[in-house]
Amino acid sequence: MNAEALRQERRQNLIDALSFKEPKKIPVGAEVLSWPFAYANVKYADIMDDPEAVAREYVKFLDVIELDFLHGGSISQPVRFYEALGVTNFKIGADGVVVVHLQPEIEFMTADEYPELIADPTGFREKLVRRRCSAFDLPKEEAYEKVKEALIGLNTWMKANALITAYVREEKGLIPLVGSPLRFTNPLTTIFDRLRGMKDTLVDLRRRPEVVKEAYNALLEFSKAEFAKYDPKDFTEPHPLGNSTYHVECFLSPPLFDEYYFDAFSETVMPFMEAGQKFFIKGEGRFLNTIDRFRKFPKGAVVFMLDEDDPFEAYEAIGDWQSIGTGITADLLQLGTKEQCVDFVKRCFDTMAPGGGFIFMQNKPLLCASDAKLENLIAVYETANELSLKK
Repeated sequence: MNAEALRQERRQNLIDALSFKEPKKIPVGAEVLSWPFAYANVKYADIMDDPEAVAREYVKFLDVIELDFLHGGSISQPVRFYEALGVTNFKIGADGVVVVHLQPEIEFMTADEYPELIADPTGFREKLVRRRCSAFDLPKEEAYEKVKEALIGLNTWMKANALITAYVREEKGLIPLVGSPLRFTNPLTTIFDRLRGMKDTLVDLRRRPEVVKEAYNALLEFSKAEFAKYDPKDFTEPHPLGNSTYHVECFLSPPLFDEYYFDAFSETVMPFMEAGQKFFIKGEGRFLNTIDRFRKFPKGAVVFMLDEDDPFEAYEAIGDWQSIGTGITADLLQLGTKEQCVDFVKRCFDTMAPGGGFIFMQNKPLLCASDAKLENLIAVYETANELSLKK
């Protein structure tokens, strides 16, 4: 079967599974970031300036591990771009493979800058970017050269990712899990990740909740404006999926979860779900205590990638109404025996596959060599692919 036919078949299998029908083959996928370089036994740091080499080494794992869909599947950050601009929070790790995010190195806004953010979110965010880029403190001519260097690095990174995507699609016939322009970005996550930082955002929610809510509302207008560009009537096709991510949400009590995520998410995405669009929600942390909220949406409108929650508890809580993306855990891949891994995969298929509403993937992205024993990973995906076929 050629790549185009494979893509169409895999797409239909995904739609069927997420629509609570039993597909011909249960979709088997993975989230990978920098781990493919570890598999290929190369250091990204040594080849990052050669996009053809980056792509060639990155895709080698697909000759051994059979997938139907891929989530991530790219170099996450343009490190050379940040290096040139003097931004220090994205670097290559000590192993030469992983792109690490060093939040402690970010210069965040101070508590007394909330009014400025609220008054002019765009202008303030631009100011914060300039503050973090030490290249902009150089004389004009030197800064100009740094910007040119940064753009060259950005172009190299984009070319490498484009080559990876083309191979995955045109040679292997894989489908992406997400890809709809409908992405809901929680304003509180923006504050948490990019503007104020993790610790200070959580402190502010206790000490100055009124000003945090004002900032949230100011940024929420941008999230709503992104969705306002589109007509729900144009999103009757369920795939590729829209998406959102749980991050700060996992630290919130249920009432705060509703106030700072679910109410706005529901209002924004419901018209698109009712039109036929499905959404992928990537979990980071625990969210079983709020998962019942998603019964409000149409059946099969959401698929969850679980993180720290027990997948069987999640299935009991919502598996009859929304889809679960699970099948193997990072701790088993890293620390378990091959037999333990295979047994867990079998239990997931036995429990969740009947009747649809289940796709196979791991609970955390693969980043570095130590994230999984190769023997375990190969056995897991061989088992998953064998069990995924409709008997």
